[in-house]
Amino acid sequence: MKNPMKLIPRVGTLVILAAFISGAGPIQKEKAVEQPKSAQPVTVVDPRDPKSILYLDSKGNLAGTGDVTKSGVASEAAKAGAGWHPAALAAIIVPKDKYGLVDWAKAVKEKIITPRHSLDPKATEDDEPLDMDVPIVVKSDFVNDVVYPHAIHTYWFACEGCHEKIFKMAAGQNNMTMSGIAGGNWCGRCHGKVAFPLSDCNRCHTKPKAVAK
Repeated sequence: MKNPMKLIPRVGTLVILAAFISGAGPIQKEKAVEQPKSAQPVTVVDPRDPKSILYLDSKGNLAGTGDVTKSGVASEAAKAGAGWHPAALAAIIVPKDKYGLVDWAKAVKEKIITPRHSLDPKATEDDEPLDMDVPIVVKSDFVNDVVYPHAIHTYWFACEGCHEKIFKMAAGQNNMTMSGIAGGNWCGRCHGKVAFPLSDCNRCHTKPKAVAK
């Protein structure tokens, strides 16, 4: 009796024979099926969006869109640059007094700066500064009298900024004292705060006492 195992063809032989009989040709090597890649998030770059990646710095903060007129669009750098920086002005060509403070009056007189009358582009210019000096006699015999220059003050302020709330518009009627000025009254409303300090005595006390004959 023949070995029964020889009568059973191998599975591979049967597959090949079946392929030729069906006309499918030789069996191709099976290729690995590629798995679909996971969908990557798409970053929309929209120049109309002020929070777009176009306008962010390396830390993800808003770097600016170039249009600082729209609310919330200006970057921190733009806001800082638009701020008030007297230190930056003092570092350039603006003249300084003996204390190292900016001499704004001199800067205006020498036309180093020409400040705008108003931030409102529709605002009209005020009248020309009032060129009138007012002598103020000082009670002490050892200190020069004061010459109050209206011109530089009315360059910055309108008349109603001082009269009549701070100064009475009548010579000799204000009864000013240095202690009161140092306390924030009269000239002390500005000087020592936004104008040059009271310690610079000779900036105001410029007129020598009249010599009695």
